[in-house]
Amino acid sequence: MAANFQKYTRIAIFGCLIQEINLELLVKIIQIIIKKFFTFIQIRQLLNFLQTMREILVLQLGGFGNKMGVKFWEEMFEDSEFGSDIDQQNQNKNILLNSSNVVYYNLSEKTPLPRTIQVDLGQDLPYSNTNFNPCNQFSFNYSSGNNFGFVKNNCCNQVIDIIFDRIRQEIEQCDSLQGFQIFASIIGGTGSGLSAVLSQKLKDEYPNAITQCNLLVPSINLNDDCVVSPYNFGLAFSQLMDSAEQLIFFDNQGLKQNLSRLGIQFDYQDANLHVAQTICCNSSPFRNPGDINSSLRKLSTNLSPFSNYKLFTCNMTNNQYSDYYKEYLKMDEYQILKELISSNHNQTSTVYTKGRFLSAALSVRGKVSNKELDKYCSCLDYFIEYQRHRLEVRKKYEGIKMFFTNICQKKYQNYEFFGSSIVHSSSITQSLSSISEKFKKMYPKKSYVHKYIQEGIEESEFVGAQSRLDDTIFLYQDTSDTYQDENVEDWE
Repeated sequence: MAANFQKYTRIAIFGCLIQEINLELLVKIIQIIIKKFFTFIQIRQLLNFLQTMREILVLQLGGFGNKMGVKFWEEMFEDSEFGSDIDQQNQNKNILLNSSNVVYYNLSEKTPLPRTIQVDLGQDLPYSNTNFNPCNQFSFNYSSGNNFGFVKNNCCNQVIDIIFDRIRQEIEQCDSLQGFQIFASIIGGTGSGLSAVLSQKLKDEYPNAITQCNLLVPSINLNDDCVVSPYNFGLAFSQLMDSAEQLIFFDNQGLKQNLSRLGIQFDYQDANLHVAQTICCNSSPFRNPGDINSSLRKLSTNLSPFSNYKLFTCNMTNNQYSDYYKEYLKMDEYQILKELISSNHNQTSTVYTKGRFLSAALSVRGKVSNKELDKYCSCLDYFIEYQRHRLEVRKKYEGIKMFFTNICQKKYQNYEFFGSSIVHSSSITQSLSSISEKFKKMYPKKSYVHKYIQEGIEESEFVGAQSRLDDTIFLYQDTSDTYQDENVEDWE
């Protein structure tokens, strides 16, 4: 009896440690074991309960956030094996490995509902075949006019309480909230204003939750439709840097380069699908069993070696779409790693070789050898750290592990291999410098500034936004190796 009790108690403690459960819950579990003395089946049910306590709430804001979010949930629905009643029943019966309610709820019914809230101010929400909770869909009769100030100081004062009440109700249904994922474009007014206000409010109300923002930002060379995008980006960026833990950038120029390489003419619908597949694969370690249990907090810990280093980009292995690579190129661990860290597959228009490669989180799907992938990661780590960078610069980063790799043996849809990566590189200064230059060309002439002042934005906020951009650029440029040998071949 005593041996069984000790065995079950260790199982419960081990489950708590794996799922990062707090000490109070661990004490309650041990008390229950002492009182009722669980059987083995009840212990498995307890571990299933612990497995399902890491929910993520998705916030889709503005036109881009909702259109891309619809594609995201369509990909998630296919990846979660909800296509038939048999698949859903089999998944619900899997006690230890069922983690679909990280992003879904109402799993006992035939139609699981995504754990998301959709908000748009100026238009109706896009149509989707995915079933959403109608209580979580908000569409207001406003027009942001691409003005950050109008959304922040006028619209948010009237709608933010309605939206946040629904957020609280969703969080109350969670066992233990892991964090938030925000989909928005900070080029226009709706996405920039709502993301800035909501992220700050979430930081105040839920300081222990991690906020990951997936943002569409202005391109470096491609002209955006919104002429005031540098203002909207700068004003939102200064607030998001204080309130969010992860800022992942996408831009139309990088997406256009990726699609054109696949022989696909650039279209916003295809670009949204491209981004949705990337985010879906990035979040697969949260939902599927793999060699490493991952979470939003682990991503922040492994990707950000220093404070205020929170700007990331994404890559995706998209060569599986091409007939050329199917016929002539073997898709193995080396090719996967090459694509996940290559500038050619970067979904922003930055070039990694023009900055310092700090870290990366790799999410790989399919039957991939962990040993082989780690070998190639170690080789690249050694080459970058010891061959290219001189000792004076390397001392600051000594001891930092560059790659955080998660391999999930479950295939992504019908692809034999599939992967995505979140890359942390100082090359992000290329995008920030481009926006800062546009900002500095417009603001001294006071172009369009009066539109923002009419909506309650003070000129000091413009000065603060420009200063924050310059400080962030300087911060990342300080990490770059200014003593690199120009004759050495690029590591790519």
